[in-house]
Amino acid sequence: MKLWLKIFLSILLLSLTTLFISTSFVINKSHISNIKREQERSINEFDLIKLSIQNNVDLNISSKNTIKIVAARYGEYYEEKGIHLLLYHKGEFVYKGSELIKQNDLKNFLSVESGTKTIQILEEGNRHYIVLSGLFLDNNQSTLIYIRDIQSIYDAKYQSIQMSVALAFLFVLILGIFSYLYAKWITRPIDSLHKGAIAISGGDYSVKIKRTSDEFGDVVNAFNDMAEAIENRTEQLEQKAKERQVFIDDLSHEMNTPLTSIQGYAEFLLSANASDEQKQKSAKNIYTEAKRMKDIYTKLMTITFAREQSIELIKIPLNTLIDEITDAVTLQLEEKDIKLVHQIHLPIILGDKTLIYMLLINLIKNSIQAIENGGIIEIKAYEENKNSILSISDNGIGIPKDKLEEVVKPFFRVDKSRSRKTGGAGLGLSICKDIVSLHHGELIIESELGKGTMVKIILPMK
Repeated sequence: MKLWLKIFLSILLLSLTTLFISTSFVINKSHISNIKREQERSINEFDLIKLSIQNNVDLNISSKNTIKIVAARYGEYYEEKGIHLLLYHKGEFVYKGSELIKQNDLKNFLSVESGTKTIQILEEGNRHYIVLSGLFLDNNQSTLIYIRDIQSIYDAKYQSIQMSVALAFLFVLILGIFSYLYAKWITRPIDSLHKGAIAISGGDYSVKIKRTSDEFGDVVNAFNDMAEAIENRTEQLEQKAKERQVFIDDLSHEMNTPLTSIQGYAEFLLSANASDEQKQKSAKNIYTEAKRMKDIYTKLMTITFAREQSIELIKIPLNTLIDEITDAVTLQLEEKDIKLVHQIHLPIILGDKTLIYMLLINLIKNSIQAIENGGIIEIKAYEENKNSILSISDNGIGIPKDKLEEVVKPFFRVDKSRSRKTGGAGLGLSICKDIVSLHHGELIIESELGKGTMVKIILPMK
């Protein structure tokens, strides 16, 4: 059963129960009050009639005939007012002004103790009567029975019940319409949540539900946050899937080029017409392309290693590390007449020595590739805002501003023809970014086309 229907039925049932109880209480209380009033009125009239008959009988001879005449006179008088009198004297009814009450029922009113009255409400022939009896005359040898029709009180009760039923039907109709509208209104947020959930299950993560100011508003807000989180996560997964596909496509292209070259040179070597010089040149080219493939493999493994492993931070003497890197690139620097200068104001940094070494040497090799001849590469190390700062800057060809965010992607190269000429596969900065991320640091690239590039590395000191 839906929630709005539960609310609708609950309101209807509770209201009807309350209406039934309150209406029944009011009608019954009013009826009892009317009965009590009629009983008091009947008792007063009974006493008055009894006293009047007593006085009239005392003034005359107290004979049976006299009592009958007096009783008949009063009986006829009060009968016009809807009151019926019966007078029982010494074992018989000397006056019987009504046959409304059955003989068997009248016997109950003849057994009355001295000084008391018997009062009952009897139903005869679908009508209701108040019946009173009491002793008087001749040492309580006579019994006066008083009968009055009070059906009007019961008719009023039945009319009240009928009116209440009619009003109840009208009330149910009005309340039903109100309850339905209210139940639908109060459950609107739930309907919105349901529609939103269906939309999300269908792949529409952009759905947003209007927030309300009640408790449902918090639920709606949480639902919207969830939908937004799912949308963001889905977009991230889609972006990663695209990047992965681009990575695979680029990798296929990068591997296909040297493989094609190796295949071509190998076929040439197998031909009978190749001279010794041509064979030597072909073998050299095969070696170069094979070395390029190995370099791609090594760098890919480095990226995987950097992403998957957890590192142990140790204190690294920075001057010693820079000297080791300088020794490793000395020949490449001398080939292009490049000067490597450094200003080290930070003796120690925290990190994984192997990864930091790989980070710095990749950045320096990138700078060497970006410089034609006679350039300068500058390494700086200092402390800033409780962070270790390393920067490598050069006066090479620079990077266009619209390419700065893409240079850290695998296989991305600003100038593909030049990178292939220098042996680059476009993996250096991607490796650097992963290494810095593994150290919970930040890598910032600033560059201007034709003037040079500066790569800034920010690493926590603790």
